[in-house]
Amino acid sequence: MKIINTCDKIKTTFVNGFDIDLWRKYASEISKELPLKCENDAKEYDFEKDVLPVLKNALNEEKIDFVSRNFQAVVDTLNANLTKLFDKEPDINIILYLGLCNGAGWATTLDGKDTVLLGIEKITELDWGDETNMRALILHEIGHLWHKMYGNLHIPEYTKRRKGIAQLYCEGVAMVCEHILCGDNEFYHQDKDGWLSWCYENENDIKKEYLRRLDEKTSVQDFFGDWCSYNGHSDVGYFLGCRFIEHLMKSHSLKEIAKMKYMFLNKAFTEYAKMPDIIFEYLNKNDFPDVSSVVFDILADNMEKIAPTGNSREDDFNCWYDGVSDGLKRDERQIILIKDSECIIGFFQYYTNTDTFMMEEIQLKHEYQGKSVFRSLYGFLLENINDSIKFVEAYANKGNLKSIGILEHLGLIRIGMNKNGNSFHFRGDYSDLVNWYKSE
Repeated sequence: MKIINTCDKIKTTFVNGFDIDLWRKYASEISKELPLKCENDAKEYDFEKDVLPVLKNALNEEKIDFVSRNFQAVVDTLNANLTKLFDKEPDINIILYLGLCNGAGWATTLDGKDTVLLGIEKITELDWGDETNMRALILHEIGHLWHKMYGNLHIPEYTKRRKGIAQLYCEGVAMVCEHILCGDNEFYHQDKDGWLSWCYENENDIKKEYLRRLDEKTSVQDFFGDWCSYNGHSDVGYFLGCRFIEHLMKSHSLKEIAKMKYMFLNKAFTEYAKMPDIIFEYLNKNDFPDVSSVVFDILADNMEKIAPTGNSREDDFNCWYDGVSDGLKRDERQIILIKDSECIIGFFQYYTNTDTFMMEEIQLKHEYQGKSVFRSLYGFLLENINDSIKFVEAYANKGNLKSIGILEHLGLIRIGMNKNGNSFHFRGDYSDLVNWYKSE
């Protein structure tokens, strides 16, 4: 890995301000390819209006020195983090330079070598020159290069839908790589003035709007770029892309995701965008009103107590998730009756074998869904399940998006389907269920 810091050259070249001819000479000394590469990328900009003011603002010795110091602090410790993703030290260049507003970070190829270009003018404009933001920026661009080395970074973009899926996918993978390398899954260098909180709170609307634009073949540019915004917030696509890749990682490794093709990604995102926002609709920890009157009774195998009138249970309860297990030896079958003031409001059916807890069916009256009943039920289970249980399994009908969302939120991973092909099979560690309960 080669590190090139041109800050001293910038200060001596542009003593009297910016000049395009001087810039071309400066850039060509970094690489013969660089001047034309930058000018072609910037040709759609109004140079006098959009580019020159940013360059003039950046050509300040104090600002240049500030960015340079933090750049050096980051690259000096970079190798220690790269082993989290790369099998060996990557053969790349990282260059801090003065561009033509081509981006704060640009993962590209220069002289046949994978290169990260860091534009000091955009870094200064966006106020990303401190060490924390500089590290995140560099790691994000390295994430793009990792994607190129290990998978399918460049998806052909000959339709607006393909372009929208490709951009979301590529930026999402890079964001996940950034999180892995910096060791913080909640860090976004875009997070200023409540940006991340707003994204989480509006996640459901964001993904549905993105899908709507894909379906209607309109631009998704509002979601990307500091010069654009969606509902007053820029770079929302980075958040959405990251959340989409995190969703895929519940059933695929990152290296598998890096090689995914457009057809699979398009289908996967469509399904993901249509999935209800379970975290906020059902499990929001700030939406747990008092339901202290609800109690849980463990019954024998006696379904008559649930529907004593003989009516179909489906007439009275709404199913959250259901399914039939394949081949699980049912050593113990139990039903938990859920009551409120002695009125039956739902039930939970499960089986256990030596080390596995199978969540077979939850049904709950509509007016109790989304309240603290769900969380209270799991608190009850943790107190009553055999200590030998190590794994949790469940099935959810392919069309039951609520069920799928809940099981994924609990940390269960989709591992296959049932024999009939109509339900997804989920599995996870029981300890993860315990941790979920304690964290809520």
